[in-house]
Amino acid sequence: MTEGPVFHVEPQGGLGNRMIQYMVALKFRQLLPEARISNVHLPEWDIEHPAIDSPGPVESIGSVHHVDLPGLAVRAGAGLIRRIECAAWGQRLENFLSPEVYRSMFCAATATPEFDARHLICPVRAAEILRGDMFYPLTPVEFYADIVAQTGLVPVFMGQTERNTYTDRLRARFPSATFLPSRGPRADFELIRSARNIVVGVSTFIWLAAWLSHAEQIFIAVSGLFNPVQYPAADLLPFGDPRYKFYLLPVNYGVPVVYHAAVHEMIAPFWRLLPAETLQRQLREAPRFDPTVEEMAAAVDPSFYLAANPDVAAQVGHGNHDGAVRHYREHGHRQMRLPFAINAEWYALRYKMAAVELAQGDYSSFAHHFVAVGRAHGYRPIPDAAST
Repeated sequence: MTEGPVFHVEPQGGLGNRMIQYMVALKFRQLLPEARISNVHLPEWDIEHPAIDSPGPVESIGSVHHVDLPGLAVRAGAGLIRRIECAAWGQRLENFLSPEVYRSMFCAATATPEFDARHLICPVRAAEILRGDMFYPLTPVEFYADIVAQTGLVPVFMGQTERNTYTDRLRARFPSATFLPSRGPRADFELIRSARNIVVGVSTFIWLAAWLSHAEQIFIAVSGLFNPVQYPAADLLPFGDPRYKFYLLPVNYGVPVVYHAAVHEMIAPFWRLLPAETLQRQLREAPRFDPTVEEMAAAVDPSFYLAANPDVAAQVGHGNHDGAVRHYREHGHRQMRLPFAINAEWYALRYKMAAVELAQGDYSSFAHHFVAVGRAHGYRPIPDAAST
């Protein structure tokens, strides 16, 4: 008898990301029960799937979030492919089974929870992202303060709480709060998962622990990776889950830690709690205002476009400005190529309402915003020498 097709996982990232990859593999196996999972090593949960050496035909999935699991299952079931080599991050809800399946898979400890309904568990991610990872902005100190003020809960900061400029600001703002250093990935995961009230900053590890928890309230900062307008590839907003309270932040990017306080203070007045239905509708209808291709093509800077897209320059010819505009009109707009130079991070901070409007789905990008309204208001796409 021919053995079933193989779903081979190429591990990516830390524990949370590797758990998500396994969750994707399990979804594939539900679609095609004879499939065999290969190369998953999660010793934290006593899960081990040794690597399987199997023949093709092979289909490789790169480091993406969109994975067509139903299509893969159909092709594998028909024998068109026999091996899937998957390096995908897969951070989209349609790639997952129900949380109940994973709760039983990633079994939590049965010890009595350390904290109760009076506490607000605030997992801190403040290690590698201190350097300013673009789609992993730090959770503003002011955001935690807003949640504490609204709920009256007692904050507990745990995880990556080592002393640095950011965590020093947390300690100064919450002098009576509990600060717990990391006890290791699994212990941290289970502490979050046992909580009754959780704040979710931009971290897939924190997101996953909260999603698999039985928390009563989950406060999520819709920012960076978590905002599908800002980062369309991922989709981790569980709109059908009544535990979640969604706070829409202006589009903001990770900055080196020395700049974070000024950035957070600038955006603090602009985030807001939105009903799930409202936020879901805004994201579904985005962009609400859409310049035509011709309007965007009229703004093309041919020299920038050719320099930024050497494949286009090779195709139409270096210095061919008419060819650059024609390419943008026929291909570049649909491919979401920038028609002119724009510094998104600077634009978001300089024009805070633009960052709000983009976050809520009014426009598809800051270039789109500039052409539609920014230019008429005297905005600039990049800083001049006096404003850098």
